[in-house]
Amino acid sequence: MTIAIALFVVLISAGLTFWMRSIARKKAILDIPNHRSSHTMPTPRGGGVAVVTAFFIGIVLLLIQAEIDPQLFNALVMGLIIAATGFWDDLSDLPASFRLAVQIGCAIAALWLLSFSGWLLIFALPLIVWFTNLFNFLDGTDGYVASEAIFLGIAGWLLYHEAIFLVLVAAALGFLPFNWQKASIFMGDVGSTFLGFIIGVLLIYYAKDLTQLLIWLTLTLPFWFDATYTLIRRLLNGEKVTQAHRKHLFQRMVRSGISHRMTALSLSFINLLILAAILVFPDAVVSVFFITTAVMVAITLWIERRLAFDA
Repeated sequence: MTIAIALFVVLISAGLTFWMRSIARKKAILDIPNHRSSHTMPTPRGGGVAVVTAFFIGIVLLLIQAEIDPQLFNALVMGLIIAATGFWDDLSDLPASFRLAVQIGCAIAALWLLSFSGWLLIFALPLIVWFTNLFNFLDGTDGYVASEAIFLGIAGWLLYHEAIFLVLVAAALGFLPFNWQKASIFMGDVGSTFLGFIIGVLLIYYAKDLTQLLIWLTLTLPFWFDATYTLIRRLLNGEKVTQAHRKHLFQRMVRSGISHRMTALSLSFINLLILAAILVFPDAVVSVFFITTAVMVAITLWIERRLAFDA
C-alpha cells in the first residue's frame, strides 16, 4: 500500500506541476532574471504548490492507513502555513521580519504538537527555523533543492523504513523533471521553505538521541555548510543578509562555468558517499562527520580559486 501511495503522489506532483506551469505563464507569475540571478530567461515560478499539495495528499492517505503517527501528522500540517506565506512572498515580496515571525510561530506550534518541552525547545526551535530558511537560501540552481529532498527521503527510508519518507521522495520526484536544467518552472518560496520546514520537523522527530542527530546533521552537512559559510562571510563583509545574492558555493560553481546539471549531480554524488559511509560504518558517525566537513572545506577552497567570494 505504501508503494501505491508513493506512486500516486508522484503522479499528482507531476500533473500539478505541469498545470501550475501553464497557470504561471498565463498569469505572468514569472521569475525575471537580474544581475543576481543564475538564470537568463523569465521562468514560471510557484511550482512548489504541486509539491506541497502532493505531499499532503500523501500523508493524509498515510493517516487513513495508520502509517503515520498522528502527532507527527499534526506537526507537519503547520507546513501549510509556511507554504501559504511562501506563496504570498512569491507573489509580492513580504518583509523578512514577517516571514521569520511566521516561521518561528509554526516551529513552536509543531514542537508543542510533538510534545517537546524544556531544554529541547532551545535546540529544536532554531534548528527548524534554520532549515526552513536554509532550503530557501539554496534554491538557486536547477534541480538542487528537489534533489536534496529526494536524497534525504531515501536516506530516511533506509534508516527508519517509515512511509513518510517515501511520500517526501515522491512529492519532490514528480516536480524534479520540470525543474531540471533548463528548468521550465521554479519551485519558489512556497516549495523551498515548505520542504525545509518539513525536513526540519522530521529531523527533530526521528533524531531520538545524539547519535541520530549527528547522523542527520552529517547527511545534510553539504547543504547547511554552504549556507552557514556564505552567511558568515556576508556578515563579515557588512552585507545586508536579507538581500538576494549569488555567492553560495553552488552558485559560484555555476557562475564559474559548471552547469546547473553537473552542480546538482555533484551534490547528489557527495550525498550518496555520505549515506554509504553511514550505512557501512554506523559506529563511526563522528569520523564521517569530520571527514565530510574536511571535504566541504576542500571544495570551498577549490571554488574560491575558480571564483572569488566577492567576484
